[in-house]
Amino acid sequence: MGTMARTAVVAGTATVAVKATSSMMGGGQKKQAEAAQNQDIAQLQAQQDALAQQQAAQQQAAAQVAAPAPGSGLDDQLIQIQKLSAMKDQGVITEEEFAAKKAQILGI
Repeated sequence: MGTMARTAVVAGTATVAVKATSSMMGGGQKKQAEAAQNQDIAQLQAQQDALAQQQAAQQQAAAQVAAPAPGSGLDDQLIQIQKLSAMKDQGVITEEEFAAKKAQILGI
């Protein structure tokens, strides 16, 4: 936000300076000064836009790191253990296999 404010101040200062200077110039010089001012403002705007995009990308990356993906972590472990429990109850795996897999999922 500070950069945008600085850009606005710089652009505003450039506008005032060019207007003051252009009032002392002839027609051709005045047009050249205005064209240069417009180019400077366009460059400042492009820099401001690039900075805003960079900040948005950084915020998005930070949000992705902060929030775990759905189906990961504790929820995923719980689902896996529930599936193993159902397999144990159906007789597909033994109590020992269930305990070993559960310990592996929990990392203990």
